[in-house]
Amino acid sequence: MDDLRLASYPPPYPDGWYRLASSKSLRRGRARCLECLGRALVVWRTTDADDVFAMSAFCPHLGANLADGRVCGDRIECPFHAWQFTGDGRVASVPYSSTPPTRAVAESFPVEEVHGSIFMYHRDSQTRQQADDAVPHGVPRVPEIDDGRLVLRGRYNAGRTRTHMIELIENASDTAHFRYLHSRMNIPWTLIPVPGVGLEHTARLDLDDDRESCRPQLDIETVLKVRGRPIERTRASTRVTFTGAGSILNFRLKIPDAGEIEIIQTQLPVAPLEQQVDFCWFADPKMPRAVVWYAVGNWISQWRNDVRIWEAKIFRQSPTLCRDDGPVMCLRRCWAQYYPDWTPTAAVRTPRN
Repeated sequence: MDDLRLASYPPPYPDGWYRLASSKSLRRGRARCLECLGRALVVWRTTDADDVFAMSAFCPHLGANLADGRVCGDRIECPFHAWQFTGDGRVASVPYSSTPPTRAVAESFPVEEVHGSIFMYHRDSQTRQQADDAVPHGVPRVPEIDDGRLVLRGRYNAGRTRTHMIELIENASDTAHFRYLHSRMNIPWTLIPVPGVGLEHTARLDLDDDRESCRPQLDIETVLKVRGRPIERTRASTRVTFTGAGSILNFRLKIPDAGEIEIIQTQLPVAPLEQQVDFCWFADPKMPRAVVWYAVGNWISQWRNDVRIWEAKIFRQSPTLCRDDGPVMCLRRCWAQYYPDWTPTAAVRTPRN
């Protein structure tokens, strides 16, 4: 089944920023090996500063795994012959030779640390990457986190989903599904429904006019319904901002009489149909723990409803759409820029009556 599903999708590793790990998980002078994006990477932090580098894990000399070596200052040393490399993949020294090869350059990648996470920019192309390559945009920063108005309140490793990157962002254009998949209230963090309690959503997708920046925003208003009757004092609003092909999502929740929460969701493709998904969230430090737990847990339980569908579906290259479907094809044309080897095909439109 997965082979049939995979054949229907665009390439699995689009261009963009990807979260590799939390900042706390990589201490000074330590290195880690990660398999993701169709690559094996070594990620290390220098011993004398907080700089982080990412490059191909395998030494260009004879192929040893650099993650098994040691960090020496701002260099990584190969465990096989003690060659040392700088963060841009260049040979800094060979202990038994006075003429280090200048052409032995390992592939390296741009890295940023933002809000307690390590991100790497990946290009899905045949061109070799280097750490100092120009990239079209940086990892989005949230001003309220930078200035301390919102503080870290939690992290959640959601594990891996058997989905393609594209499903999460395509979900934003499919506003019709909210009525059928997200209309019931679950116990937060679970798929267990709360009897007699539902949710009513109103959603609108705004596409950035500048296709090159392409940061779609999905605005959602949600109200709790008890036995079919809306409870207006529970009405809350959420703005979802997508970065790139959907590897980073920012959710800003505004809860009446409580305050605001910023949830950051990230996807890292560890295989063509396998995503590592992580959440972290920030809120006003005075916001009650129970309110934050409820709001974040409710969002994640609704996301799990989507995952159940995504893990069993295929991708329709030419979907059959009706006139009341959302801007599916507009969004596809927008984020096709992150898939250099894929061009969206036309949809099949049902005739108007």
